Amino acid sequence: MHRPAWLAVVALLPMVALGCSGGVKGADRSEGWYSADSLGDFIADTARPAPPILDLEYVIGVNDILEVVFLYHSNLSTRSLVVRRDGRISLPHVGDQMAAGITPMVLDSLLTVRFSEVLRDPNLSVIVTKPAPQKVYVLGEVAHPGRFEFDDDLSMVHALAAAGGVKSGGMDNHAVLIRRQGVSEIVGVEVDLRAVVNGSQMSNDVRLRNYDIVWVPKHPIYSAAEFMQQVGSIIDVPLDAIFKGWQIANLKENYQFYQNTVSTGQ
Repeated sequence: MHRPAWLAVVALLPMVALGCSGGVKGADRSEGWYSADSLGDFIADTARPAPPILDLEYVIGVNDILEVVFLYHSNLSTRSLVVRRDGRISLPHVGDQMAAGITPMVLDSLLTVRFSEVLRDPNLSVIVTKPAPQKVYVLGEVAHPGRFEFDDDLSMVHALAAAGGVKSGGMDNHAVLIRRQGVSEIVGVEVDLRAVVNGSQMSNDVRLRNYDIVWVPKHPIYSAAEFMQQVGSIIDVPLDAIFKGWQIANLKENYQFYQNTVSTGQ
């Protein structure tokens, strides 16, 4: 699909909301993408497991400012803690800890485990006091692949439009959303974005979160094994130092792929 058609569709969609909101606490959770009623519509093949309800809980990024607050050890509470470009933070007694690419709740759990080695009751909370602009990556068969920043809300179609639209031969009806869930799980969900463009399935235009990847392939992916092989080549694209904070290349990941057999676009 050529760029003008993509831009025309985006003009009809709700505008992206601007502005950051502070004070994101580790225990706070946002509504998931899919309601229980819509899951069956999204995945037509009922023999396959439905994709997990991927929540939109905030994901920590580089240059975010955090607070780590201890309930019983206030002398260890650390404020104005900036996530470095390598994605890490430094804390007394435990040293460096990867923070970028995971949620405040996950970081809370990781720090609790590490501080349990030196404290009897490390009751702590992780709070994002000042979020930096969020980042997503649009890769594959698009006019201008790369990194794109947003403050509050961004959908898959808006991200594709920011990347100049889908190139000729790109399979936007088999686009893949790649998301890191927790520390070691990579989830891929196939999404028919052509159905959004032609107006037949507007709910396919799912919302993105920090460090998500929208990938438009030349050929569909048919299995979790194929997805695992493809992810390596996708993430090896030299983007920038911030993306390395995701640390995928250095971890043994659990890969899950959910194929959407609905393809209403022609």
